[in-house]
Amino acid sequence: MRDDTKTVDFYNDILDMDSHFIESSEKRLKMVIELKGADFKAVPTCYSSISHNYFHRFYLSYTMGMSHEELIPDLRMYIENGLKGCNGSVYGDLENILYLVIVFGFNEYTDTIKEIITSIKDYQDAYMEQLYQFIDNSFEITDEKLFWPKECKPFIEVIELAKTDKTAAVQRLKKFVDRQWYKTLHEGIISQEGCYRGFWCIEAAALVKALKLDDTELKECKYYPYDMVHFCDKRGANTST
Repeated sequence: MRDDTKTVDFYNDILDMDSHFIESSEKRLKMVIELKGADFKAVPTCYSSISHNYFHRFYLSYTMGMSHEELIPDLRMYIENGLKGCNGSVYGDLENILYLVIVFGFNEYTDTIKEIITSIKDYQDAYMEQLYQFIDNSFEITDEKLFWPKECKPFIEVIELAKTDKTAAVQRLKKFVDRQWYKTLHEGIISQEGCYRGFWCIEAAALVKALKLDDTELKECKYYPYDMVHFCDKRGANTST
């Protein structure tokens, strides 16, 4: 396991619960489409619910030490359902999807993400556009505003530092992972004691990949998903398969 905070039995119970939620959510979506049609207003919400459940299972599976090959199916289902469920909430699911697309090199989702990010006003934000530019360097950032400037400040600082001093960028990112990231967690899948799934700073992993930083110093950081960043290195192949 990558995190032995809980027992194997505890994690397996949560994994079973996640699998049950996925099955229930997919049945609900099928029923809604059969009764109301694919264009019914609640359908994106159903996709979003399914997406969250797959993310829960993916996240926990990483915590439990599963391999790249074992993680990829749930990760793809998370991304594909999540893109169908994007509803324009500021950052939200699309931000996390962008992180994981960067980390795993899933460039086949680039066009779909671009369509969403350019058509929904709430995603036209300097940080979101910067994340997208990491996977499509031909994309021009159109906005200077940040919807959440305080929350984005550490990431913007890392990005700016990396332009001239990658060592300083790593130090800033290390400070964020070690001292700040955990404090940003309020609720949700990783902070509920009864369904603990681990604590992994996926946004740090994405910045390391996007900015080509040397993450040697980050390897021992408690919340840094080092294996996730280096799956591709270990396999010696493109992670899109």
